[in-house]
Amino acid sequence: MTASSHFDAARPRLGFIGAGRLGLALSRAFARAGERVEAAWSRSPGSAAALAAAAPGCVALPRAQDVIDRADLVFLSVPDDAIAAVAASVSWRTNMAAVHCSGAAELELLDVARRAGAHTGAFHPLQMFGDPDVAAAGLQRCAVAIEAAQPLLGALEHLVSALGATVLRVAPGQRAAYHAALHYAAAFLCVLLAQGESIFARIGFDRDAARQALLALARGALDAVEQDGPGRAMAGTYSRGDAGTAQRHVAALRALDPALLPLYRTLALSSVSLALESGRLDAAQAAALRAVLDAM
Repeated sequence: MTASSHFDAARPRLGFIGAGRLGLALSRAFARAGERVEAAWSRSPGSAAALAAAAPGCVALPRAQDVIDRADLVFLSVPDDAIAAVAASVSWRTNMAAVHCSGAAELELLDVARRAGAHTGAFHPLQMFGDPDVAAAGLQRCAVAIEAAQPLLGALEHLVSALGATVLRVAPGQRAAYHAALHYAAAFLCVLLAQGESIFARIGFDRDAARQALLALARGALDAVEQDGPGRAMAGTYSRGDAGTAQRHVAALRALDPALLPLYRTLALSSVSLALESGRLDAAQAAALRAVLDAM
């Protein structure tokens, strides 16, 4: 079956080039939402077959070009460094759509498709992709950052809506900054929890018990942020202006492992700024806390 040269923005035939965790989760979620997932290709035939098996009517094809020939809208669900090369390895049609799934990469990576007359865009779910079924279900609660011009923009908005997700529009040239911001809420949060867990373990706590305690604390903090915003939700030493406790933190971490101090200092200084901006501290309290941190 060969796709039409007319782009059907209302219900395009979807194809996937790349069948890793992202491609598997997206294709399953689209299929469950009643969208037409038609074709898949991957360097791993087994991965393409797994994607096709979970999407009724989808076929795993032997070449990437076969997906281009069959679908109206093709997701390049491949690693960022492979997007441009994969896009250049196939022949695009006028009025079809090429969509990458990178958070940080600009649409210029798809210029070869644009020059061939295809619409180009980006579709980036704000989601952690582990188990494909869990990730597919989680797409209903997440936001999806999209970038495109019409008519593709309307098609991507429809697909986000079909998932039950929320649309975020990223302005051209801002994708790297947008993607960096996501790390504060996800990847860096994992690092912070790992460091807290490590400190607990060093002072004698069971690591599993420490993880559960910290996760409960983190969930409470996130609930408070949702209700009141970060500045009002922040609790603890730096929201209270407690310079004496800050000094004790610094001394304890220095004794435990001086390598812990640089990250602590950076986060503590940011905490002082947030507390000051949100009216939790006055200038004198902020100065006292900064003096402790500057003396580290």
